[in-house]
Amino acid sequence: MNRLLLFIILFLFASTTYSQQLHEYYFKFKIEDRGVINNLSKIISIDNVQGNEVYAYANDEELVEFMQYEIKFEMLPKPGDVSNVSMSDNIDEIMEWDTYPTYDAYVTMMNQFVAAYPNLCRIVNAGSTVYGRSILFAVISDNVNTKEPEPQFQYSSSMHGDETTGYVLMLRLINQLLTNYNTDPKITNLVNNIEIWINPLANPDGTYYPQSNNTISGARRYNANGKDLNRNFPDPADGPNPGGAWQPETIAYMNLFTANRFVLSANFHGGAEVVNYPWDTWSRLSADNSWWVYVCRQYADTVHANAPSTYMDEFDNGITNGYAWYRITGGRQDYMTYFRRGREVTIEISNTKLLPGAQLPAHWNYNYKSFLNYMQRCLYGINGTVKDSITLQPINRAKITVNSFDMDSSEVLSDSLFGKYYRMINTGTYSLTFSKTGYNSKTVTNVYAKKDSLTTLNVLLRPVSVNISNNGNAIPQDYKLYQNYPNPFNPATTISFALPKESDIVLKVYDISGREVAELINGVLKAGEYNYKFDASDLSSGVYFYSIKAGSYTETKKMLLVK
Repeated sequence: MNRLLLFIILFLFASTTYSQQLHEYYFKFKIEDRGVINNLSKIISIDNVQGNEVYAYANDEELVEFMQYEIKFEMLPKPGDVSNVSMSDNIDEIMEWDTYPTYDAYVTMMNQFVAAYPNLCRIVNAGSTVYGRSILFAVISDNVNTKEPEPQFQYSSSMHGDETTGYVLMLRLINQLLTNYNTDPKITNLVNNIEIWINPLANPDGTYYPQSNNTISGARRYNANGKDLNRNFPDPADGPNPGGAWQPETIAYMNLFTANRFVLSANFHGGAEVVNYPWDTWSRLSADNSWWVYVCRQYADTVHANAPSTYMDEFDNGITNGYAWYRITGGRQDYMTYFRRGREVTIEISNTKLLPGAQLPAHWNYNYKSFLNYMQRCLYGINGTVKDSITLQPINRAKITVNSFDMDSSEVLSDSLFGKYYRMINTGTYSLTFSKTGYNSKTVTNVYAKKDSLTTLNVLLRPVSVNISNNGNAIPQDYKLYQNYPNPFNPATTISFALPKESDIVLKVYDISGREVAELINGVLKAGEYNYKFDASDLSSGVYFYSIKAGSYTETKKMLLVK
């Protein structure tokens, strides 16, 4: 029996015997061909690549599959297996910022922020983990309980549960924003003009592994099901499930990201010191590559002005394109940038994953100014409103395209409440096209944008009058929504409905998850039979629902788009 087979047998026996325990392995190996990483990253969780040396994690099944490659590897101590971790459940001690909170103290701290600053802060529980712990966001704004026409920004930390530096730094950032509002001009400006969301702990089951709320000693990268959450999101290249079935944490985040429109975000990691920008999944550069380089360069350069010369000095002096480092699929950075049409980076802020508490204040000093500068980016570029030229109502999900520039889903969309859009972009003169199903597109040329300032561009779109027609028949006796025709369709279909009297109606289209994808009509129509031509050219194949509301009458029907 060869050593590989013996190891597998013993390994499977151990897995069966201790099935209730999560086996997570950390190891390194060498490769001659970097192209092999692309295949291996679909099997194991690549953590770092330094030259031809690769560091990685695996669960039981992943390790067995990796071993079939017959690559020699060396097991390493798990980064989260650190003894004598500085922990406290005393809020005053924790707020010295040189110790880690117990899980219960963390929840208490988040709630105390709201109690102390009810007009500036609220807590959103995005959902529960495998073990039922809460995924908490602190939302900070000058009118935090009222939606305002301002960009949404998000910071999130420790998706990998053993990478804990950002956990405490994000708690400290929440406190810094709240306690310095109206005294620090920069903080005041940010809080007044941005809706800031901060999630200090994205994977509490991994950080407080397995169910010990009192220490992070023994923290694990994966969630309680042994899955890497930063390989579990839909991927632009590898489809909806490159990391297997979506985990509870992934679903909670996706629901939150769908319900909101984060213009700019970042997620914090450890194990390296670098600002990593899209794409992770594609070798080709993004449309906004020059903007990404500028923004990441500003983050790293500001760090360099506030840190020792050896901090964040590797790669391209502190920044890297994700794919150029190593490819991953299912990462949150690409999901947010491609599917949610926002902009997100991955920031690795400490070579040591579970950083000793005594070193946390120093890392705060290294990064604090960069934290604020990065947030400020969403106030720059081109932004404005898109509204109906007749009703002057906001238009939801109008697409803003930078002509001869945008690709790979880099266009942005307007929001539902205010019709606001935000297009961060490098300095230049651009041509922008504003489009929405049911409206005539509008192109605005010679739009000058500057990367460190704001250009405001408000646009009115005129409804396409031929899209809706009154049949001119006798007045209907009842409200009625008819089945669309043709069905299935590609790319256009006709939706017909009847109004027995003049009515204020809303006609909308939703995807299978219940997310609104198009508002077709929102206004007053006279009694009659109507046909609306719905063009779904900008939607993907699938099942959709169209719904009408006229007074107390509501009805919904299903249709199928096949491309």
